[in-house]
Amino acid sequence: MTSVTAATLTQTTYRDALSGGLIFLTLLLALLDTFALADLADAATISAWAFVVLEFSRLNAKQRRPIYLLMGAGIGFIAWAWHSGADIRPLAILGEHLKLAMLLAAVNFIRLSTRLDPVDSQPGARSFVTTLGGMHLLSSVANFSSMLLVGDQLKRKDSLTSLSQIILARGFSLAVLWSPFLSILPLVLEQVPGTELHAIYPFTLGLALLGLSYTLLEARYRHNRDLGHYQGYPMTASTLIMPLCLIAAILLVSGLWPRLPTVGVVALLALLTPLLLLTAQRGPIHAGSAFAAHILQRLADTRAEITLFLSAGFLAAGVKACITAGLFSLPFTHTDATVAIFVMWSIVVLASIGIHQFALVAIYAGLLADVTTAPTLMAIAYITATSVSMSGSLFSGVNFILQARFNCSGRTILRNNLAYSLLMLVAASVLIYMMQLMGMH
Repeated sequence: MTSVTAATLTQTTYRDALSGGLIFLTLLLALLDTFALADLADAATISAWAFVVLEFSRLNAKQRRPIYLLMGAGIGFIAWAWHSGADIRPLAILGEHLKLAMLLAAVNFIRLSTRLDPVDSQPGARSFVTTLGGMHLLSSVANFSSMLLVGDQLKRKDSLTSLSQIILARGFSLAVLWSPFLSILPLVLEQVPGTELHAIYPFTLGLALLGLSYTLLEARYRHNRDLGHYQGYPMTASTLIMPLCLIAAILLVSGLWPRLPTVGVVALLALLTPLLLLTAQRGPIHAGSAFAAHILQRLADTRAEITLFLSAGFLAAGVKACITAGLFSLPFTHTDATVAIFVMWSIVVLASIGIHQFALVAIYAGLLADVTTAPTLMAIAYITATSVSMSGSLFSGVNFILQARFNCSGRTILRNNLAYSLLMLVAASVLIYMMQLMGMH
């Protein structure tokens, strides 16, 4: 039995190392291509899909289901376009979301320098507020890892109270509105023609502040009895300084060199910052060793996100091929506030019945790419819909974690977030209409 276990561990370790090496190679090749230093998109695409093939058997049934649907639908659209005479370039289609795969691999390195140090605090409203704020900032760079790190500290008797559920779900989903280290903002910048980071930020940050303010008021008036003795997990300044520095660096670089590709800048900073921090703290030898160990042992953990995004890109490319071939036409020839709001609400509704929100954004962005005349309005619609779906849909990654890891009931999750979801959608709808009235597109 021991020899069998040892052989299994060796095989797993070998696969982790090979997969980690493949996706790290993809990251480097895609970075060079993104900054136009070399034409390596095809090589990076081959490396990325080799990683997917190698890791696909390690995905569980829930992770595979949306990928089957995305790939099946993509094959159908591509076959239709090819049969109608469209020029199909396989590597271009497979590499539709290559830069997002690059970003996901790079962001994974932030875990190298993420520590969760608590601050001593008395139970009560202050503990709730500081835990929510810390969770929100940590989520902006640590992705789903933040839910696991903070959730394990907040759980009581293998589950979470309603206030703790709200902290995890909304702390994370509201960070989706503005963090370039989470997936939707880079996806929108990449897929929506004419979108600019500085044009989006004031409005998505405003929506995030609205969501946090509503959450505090809701805790005060709806959960007042529990709030009075709530024991949270506030975090030290050292835990939160890295998210703040990373976001500040992105804004600074984007402001000083606006022509640089934002996705590439985010990926490069996510890769270099942990390495520099570790070098400053423990020296270059330890930093290099930790960096190499992460590639060989932990980087393969990105398999689910990278496979999902590459599959969504495959579908989006198929839809674009059909549109280019003139196989179907859209019911409108331009986008405006009405179209943006319709798309936003429909994404949330479809996500609530089990269709992945990232896939929906990829489909809509592909369908509307040639008729998008109001990129900022569409970007806000896509980002808001994704954020609301993250906290409100039982099929989102956020709520899968709450249900599977922390034994939270679906009914409680829906009850906690229904009013919040409606408020955010209505507020975003009003905002989009106001922007149009002010001539902002």
